[in-house]
Amino acid sequence: MDVLGFERRKLGTGMLVFGIIGVLLAAVVAAGLIGGAIAARNLDDRLSADQERIAASLTRLTASMDSLALTTDHAGTTLRAASDALDGAQGVLGGVADTSVAVSGALGAFSILGNQPLAGASDKLQALARSVTDFQAKADSLATALATNADDAASMTGQIRLLKDEANQLATQVAAFDRIGEIVGLLIGAAVICGLLTAWIALGAAFCAWAGWRLRRPPA
Repeated sequence: MDVLGFERRKLGTGMLVFGIIGVLLAAVVAAGLIGGAIAARNLDDRLSADQERIAASLTRLTASMDSLALTTDHAGTTLRAASDALDGAQGVLGGVADTSVAVSGALGAFSILGNQPLAGASDKLQALARSVTDFQAKADSLATALATNADDAASMTGQIRLLKDEANQLATQVAAFDRIGEIVGLLIGAAVICGLLTAWIALGAAFCAWAGWRLRRPPA
């Protein structure tokens, strides 16, 4: 006997298999919804606690960044002072080198009865002048490097303070966020709708399986 152009037993088998698969899928979805509902217990309280912890962590971060900015600012000031001190020392070293050269020349020219008793001292002053000149060049390089580091420290201080302001704004926004209850309500509503749809699909699949089982039975 045919039903809607299909052989009765084959149609019943197809409907039975389709219905069983639908019931199994609905059971899997229902299990997932039940697990999600269990996991979502007190979700609003947990989210509120996490919100408070995040806001507190951001607040502590801004305090740490403020201290770091103050430290880099002081470091930049120290580097700038050291660079200025070395710049001043270069002038003193230049004067020492020039004086050493002049005194060395005077001592070398000093002569008694054709002898130069201060020639050794003159040579030592010449060596001292060369050493002072070399140290002056190194001091110049070090002063330039310190000035560059002072500029970098000042730039870093500005960036840290900018990031601190942004983190402070984010902490304020996180603390002021008050829609956790609405979000949890939407999640619960979506879960209820999904549950109703699952129940509807399960009911249709069960009916399909029952109809297929009935069609597979031989007619009376």
